[in-house]
Amino acid sequence: MTGRWINSADSHVYEPYELWSAPLGTKWGETVPRFLDPTAGETRRTYFNGEIYLPEDDFVGDSEEMKAKVKRACEDPVFRMACMDEDRTYAELLGPTYTLMTFPLKNHDLARDCFAVYNDWLAEYCGAGPKRLLGAALIHMADVDWAVKELERAAKIGLRCVMINVDTGPGWGSYQERKYDPFWARASEMRFPVVLHISTGQKPDMFTMTGEQSRDIPRAYLDLFGEIGGVLANEFIFGGVFDRFPNLQIVLGEFEASWIPPWLFRMEQLEKDFGPNLELSYPDRPFREYLPRIHIGIIDDPMLDTVTNYIDPNTLIWGSDFPHVRNTYMKSHQVIGDIIGHLDADTVDNITRRKMVELFDIDMSAVDAG
Repeated sequence: MTGRWINSADSHVYEPYELWSAPLGTKWGETVPRFLDPTAGETRRTYFNGEIYLPEDDFVGDSEEMKAKVKRACEDPVFRMACMDEDRTYAELLGPTYTLMTFPLKNHDLARDCFAVYNDWLAEYCGAGPKRLLGAALIHMADVDWAVKELERAAKIGLRCVMINVDTGPGWGSYQERKYDPFWARASEMRFPVVLHISTGQKPDMFTMTGEQSRDIPRAYLDLFGEIGGVLANEFIFGGVFDRFPNLQIVLGEFEASWIPPWLFRMEQLEKDFGPNLELSYPDRPFREYLPRIHIGIIDDPMLDTVTNYIDPNTLIWGSDFPHVRNTYMKSHQVIGDIIGHLDADTVDNITRRKMVELFDIDMSAVDAG
């Protein structure tokens, strides 16, 4: 890679330990998401979301100095931007860490309250650098009326897109149902991309599995990363969402791209072979024509040299995953060169810079001039 500045479409914050306790503790009591001190069998704090437990993530880095640096970056947005400067990353799209575990809560009222608190906190955090720190509002989709109102409120407080449940829960109705149309319509009108990120759907996150559940971690791991293909096919493409809302943009977070070639094969089978026999209801166009509206998030997928033989590489969008364990901090340009260095310079620029500029109207003239 050259020394040009890049943008990350998939970065994260670590929420403060007491984020929910003060504003929600009186209302929700012991069910409010909170951190527990180390308990039997644990040496770290544990995040409890009201139903499941998640051991506190280790901050990335082999040294205590690096862990402390990353922790400070999540607490201090000005310091975070200094870290971004070191990695020549100009803007980051910021999603949650622990609040990801709040998406599958069975208590939807609690989830919505948690999301509203998180959105307020994130807006304040990003307010320290609104041109560079782009917050993704969390929207729980069980109540569509609330979802539309929170989407509009998120825009008013400065957040830049929305992260929703990857898939709907039991009894909600699927995303292709017309009751969700007001949400897709408002997101399209506001030019708010919709982010679908791992661990926000109906597949359990493997880090929450303990005891006898641990024997099913391999299955859960593969199910988690495979959830997105069915949602895109069933809801957005064949379900008609993309047809009804031609300006709707989807950004995928952390699913990587290695799943794409087999997915394309099965989609073509569905479209050409099985569909006619199943009397399938078809979208208005061949499924491949919808792919440019799906921005496929990548971090360090080592199989991209193969994937780009099957899709237009301009549908890819890069993210660092800072500060999670897989993140590319301080070696982002090297990683980008390793995974997409085989592509032409204009395509690499689109994946690592320009797509974010277009989706979020980012002005990089200051750093580009420097």
